This record gives sequence, C-alpha cells and structure tokens, in this order.
Amino acid sequence: MDAQRDRTTSGRTPKHVWEDWKAADAAGDAAAAGRLATEMTELLPEFSDMWFEAGMYSKARGDWAESAARNLRAVELFTAEDAARYDGVNPAAWNLGIAATALGDWATARRAWAAYGIQGIEPGDELIDLDFGLVPIRLNPDRPSLPHQIVPDLGDTETVWCRRRSPAHAVISSVPMQSSGHRFRDVLLHDGEPKGTRRLGDHELSVFDELARLDDSGLPTWQAQLTGTRPGDLEALANTLGPRGLGLDDWSGIRLMCSACSHGNPDADHDHAPASTETTVLGLAGNEPDLHACLDPWLAARPHVVLAELTHLW
Repeated sequence: MDAQRDRTTSGRTPKHVWEDWKAADAAGDAAAAGRLATEMTELLPEFSDMWFEAGMYSKARGDWAESAARNLRAVELFTAEDAARYDGVNPAAWNLGIAATALGDWATARRAWAAYGIQGIEPGDELIDLDFGLVPIRLNPDRPSLPHQIVPDLGDTETVWCRRRSPAHAVISSVPMQSSGHRFRDVLLHDGEPKGTRRLGDHELSVFDELARLDDSGLPTWQAQLTGTRPGDLEALANTLGPRGLGLDDWSGIRLMCSACSHGNPDADHDHAPASTETTVLGLAGNEPDLHACLDPWLAARPHVVLAELTHLW
C-alpha cells in the first residue's frame, strides 16, 4: 500500500485514520468510530479487512442492514491471502450470517454459513430451523463484547437454556425469571464467541451472549409453590407440559452467580448454592387453561403434593 498515494481528500493516510479509529475505540467514542469506519472503507474500498472492521462496528451498534452490507462486501473481497491469515476461515462470513439472521434474510444467511464452512445448511430462502442442540445463552449481558456495543437491556442478566436453531439464533427452552424481561420460547439472536461455560450432564457447553430478541413469544409466566414433591414428580409434570408447548423450570434450584463466575468456569471453590428450602418453586409458562389441563390431573394422581400457590407474574 502506498501511503503517499492512498489519501482521503483531506490528505489523511490510512495510518492516520487507523490510529484515530483505535483511539476512538479506547475512548469509547462511538460517533467518531462510526465516522472513521466509513472513512476507512472509502479510503481502501478494495480491502476486505476494512469492510470487516466497519461491519464489526455496525454489528456492535445493532445496525443489522449496514452490518450485512459491509460484511457482504468483505466476503466478496476475501482473497486467498486473507484466507491464509485466518486459517482458511472467513470471519466476515460469520458476521454476515448473524446480520442476515437478524434481518430474516434466510437466503443470505444460508450462503454466509456455507461460506464460513458450516455443514448441513442447504441453499434456499426458507427459515433455518435445524437442531444445533441445547446451548446456554446470557440474556441482557452485563459486559459488552465489542467496542461501542449496545447490549440488550430488557431486564436483569440471566443465563438460560435454549434450543439452537441455526448458528446464530435459538429459542428459549427454560422459563426465565420475570426480572429478565424475557419469556419461554422467545427467539434470540446470539453471538458466537464463548463467554464462560455451563455443564449439561457430563458435557461442558460454551455460553453465548444475546445480541437481540428477534421474537417475543408473549406466553404468560407463572410461579407455582409446591410442597411434598418426591423424586420423579417434576419429571412427570415436565413430560406432560413439554409436548403441549408449555414451559417448566425448577426455580428453587436457581444459582445466583457473581459476574466473574458467570463469565468463567464455575467450580466448587467459588460456589453460589441456592438457599435450602422445603418448598419447591416452579416457573411455568403458558396460558392458564392449558396449564391447568396438565396440573390438575397431575395433582389428582399425587395426593402427597400440595399446590400452595399459583401466581401469574406477567
């Protein structure tokens, strides 16, 4: 690159703009960073890296249309030399997949995942609705992952289990606490950078941060307080609720964790055990008639269980 030749109309070189860009990142000056991102793509329009960096800024700000356009250009300009620097992986393709998913542009999302090297996603324009397994997602992340990032702020931070339907979106399968501002079966856009881990049986799974809520399920959230439950009772109730699309979570077992543990790997040396109680507290999700259609026969078959309270939260 000839720094004397490649100048803006103001006479600034790429080095000047890049240094100002990094300074804006360090200072948290989002407005300046946005102007500099545009200036860099105008100054070096044939360089994939410039479009990728600009697209990353747009991703941080949640401007998904702009992020998609910039990352698409980065993908188009990606060379064999770029691939060698990134071990054959095109990072702009990943961010293009995220942005296209946010926009519901499934044709572009499918092409992006293919360009990134994800197997099993066929071309087309249909909604991607595959089974990528269970994944823990942090709602309302308490720490930004990128400079200038606008993180979802719908309530308190909470990590919930979700069914991952594509590399970038998932459906909440837990019943979130009301304080999180989220509901069972909300659809989430999530990032792909691991931010801590959680255990599922014998497996250690990466936690991903929520980027946006794509769909609010609107399903009511309830709290039930039970006494007298025995081993197997809750599993039987879950097996009744699940096939009807209703949610159940054992809130009496929730662990309230500090931020350091949440972002790391929780272990026995730094535990946040739930308070001991004889009452079983459940989070339930669904419309009241549907819940009672499952709860009433379940209780009738278990005279040892007492439903002390069923409260509609929101």
